[in-house]
Amino acid sequence: MKWLHFTITKLTISLIFGILLGYYFSISIKFSLFVFGTLSLLMTICFWIARKQFIQTIYFGMFALLTMTSLGIVIENFHNERLHHSHFSHLNTIKNIQVQVREVLKPNNYYNRYYAKVIKGNDVTVSGKLLLLVQKDSLATPLAVDDVVYTNHNPEIIRKALNPSSFDYKMYLNDRYIYHQLQLQSSDYIVSKTPVSSAYGFAYRLRTYIHNQLIHYGFSADELAVLEALILGQRQDISKELQTNYVNAGAIHILAISGLHIGILVMILQFILTPLQRLKHGKNFKLFLILLILWGFAFISGASASVVRAVTMFTALVIATHFKRQTDTLQVLIVSMFFLLLFKPHFLFDIGFQLSYTAVFAIVCLQPLWKKLWNPKSLIPISFWNLLTVSLSAQLGVLPLSLYYFHQFPGLFFVTNLTIIPILGFVLIFGIIIILLASAEMLPIFLADSYVWIIQQMNSFVSWVASHDQFVLQDIPMHLCQLFGSYIVLIAITYYLHFPKKRHIKVVLYSVLICQGLWFYNRFQLYATKDSFSIFHQNKASIMAIQKGTSLAVYHSLDSLAFARNYTMQRLQNQEIVSHLTISSLQNVYKINGSHVLRVDSLGIYKIPNLNPSYVILTNSPKINLNRLIKDLKPKQIIADGSNYKSYINRWQATTQKQKIPFHYTGEKGFFSISLKK
Repeated sequence: MKWLHFTITKLTISLIFGILLGYYFSISIKFSLFVFGTLSLLMTICFWIARKQFIQTIYFGMFALLTMTSLGIVIENFHNERLHHSHFSHLNTIKNIQVQVREVLKPNNYYNRYYAKVIKGNDVTVSGKLLLLVQKDSLATPLAVDDVVYTNHNPEIIRKALNPSSFDYKMYLNDRYIYHQLQLQSSDYIVSKTPVSSAYGFAYRLRTYIHNQLIHYGFSADELAVLEALILGQRQDISKELQTNYVNAGAIHILAISGLHIGILVMILQFILTPLQRLKHGKNFKLFLILLILWGFAFISGASASVVRAVTMFTALVIATHFKRQTDTLQVLIVSMFFLLLFKPHFLFDIGFQLSYTAVFAIVCLQPLWKKLWNPKSLIPISFWNLLTVSLSAQLGVLPLSLYYFHQFPGLFFVTNLTIIPILGFVLIFGIIIILLASAEMLPIFLADSYVWIIQQMNSFVSWVASHDQFVLQDIPMHLCQLFGSYIVLIAITYYLHFPKKRHIKVVLYSVLICQGLWFYNRFQLYATKDSFSIFHQNKASIMAIQKGTSLAVYHSLDSLAFARNYTMQRLQNQEIVSHLTISSLQNVYKINGSHVLRVDSLGIYKIPNLNPSYVILTNSPKINLNRLIKDLKPKQIIADGSNYKSYINRWQATTQKQKIPFHYTGEKGFFSISLKK
């Protein structure tokens, strides 16, 4: 654990702390720059004084760490374009806007999706990024990277998740500095006939050319998608079924370019470029070519967090090896993390970044411990044991994160890894050769067919492993407090196993107590949840729930097939706190807090003798005169869920504004909850 004493480790921790401060707290750019400048000056003065002192003090180190923390705040503010005066959101009104496509995303059922850069607004040069949604049209050509789009439609702020159990896409995009979306139909925009060329566009056109060439040589959808994921880092075309199979088999990391892929590429380059060492200055030229190819490959593959992390780490390793410097893997890993966060601070919140770094840390720290249990001497047992221990170490390291983000654990992950990883190097090398020959239009048909057969066998094996769903543990609850507690115990146990001293066992025991405290605190927070009546948002259906302590009653209008597939229903049923669950069809009247909630459905019946509801829920687009309903019932609030037509929603909103009655539409404001007072 000597890596904890490295200077770069302390600086990286301080930088991360600063990024978190800038992320979670609103600190102005001017103030953060002032603090950074002041601390830098004090650090310089302390350094100058320390040079003339025989006995060193802690002041220089303290100011260095504080300066790095303030630098983290500065770079977080600097990368947040919304804080810049040039950001398009600072325009009062936008009459016309000009955007340039930067990245093509995986389309959904209704829209082609893109990340776009805003170039101009109201004929003024501006900055910023947005999510571009273009409605699918069989007559319109999908946009490509570098296409410049002109439109009069205004960007909208991305809405938060509509249900508490839903994936927060707003937060996901905010971590990528995207705060607005632009939703268009094919008739709402025009595309410039003279697109501005960029390096992003060149990489996209190269990937598109390779894609078309592979289709020409007979690659079908699944095989082509796997090849492009393995070599080009593009996973947009992977079918949902195939991706689910790889997830359930514990092999999804194989489809994401990581350190394993980059390491194989480095070995290939080292071997191919070895003859250059015989030339004068050949070693330097070899180093230059390797780094150029590595970063070119990272750029062409999309420059995701995992790719950039792997290339950065191997860049440091290659340079250190070139200059014959002794390298510590953990130190190189921390150096790569430091520089990545320095230039891309929001990589810190990228799930792939977190998983990849955690996996490598776990491998480096835990694998030597497995060798203490068994250290075989012959080649086959060594290879088997190394593969098994690497897989176990990585899986153990990322387990808390995986449960926190995905709430499932693939029990047969070691079977998949022990089978696929030994042949992955061959698959990657073969795949690179296939792409190069196909790009040059020199690919023999038998080679293409052979590679397709290999990918088919790999997909079939993964599908077979995933079919044993009894080994896939799903719906495992893991909250933030539990995540921290799990890693505290894991780090403490690892520390003790590396340095098995009596006093270190106390660290393990204390970590267990801390973990238990965090888990009890999380349990207390769950049970402290207020009893409530909730109306969730669901397109073309209604879902409501009443929670009282650990009892939950759910009411819905879904059919059996939609019920089985509905994510909101799954999350409601699998709540950790719920011990008693009832599920039934919708009611028209609910009694809460000594009053009533009336649900008005498509029949439009609302006149019930002696019933004066405080809340009225409109479902299934009832044909009613809302003015008359408000006059007769005098409710405190009107709620409309996702089962209503949008045209009805607009009319009801106008009516409630005139009547000065609060109106809540779940499709805009999200789920609605009424607290149940005891």
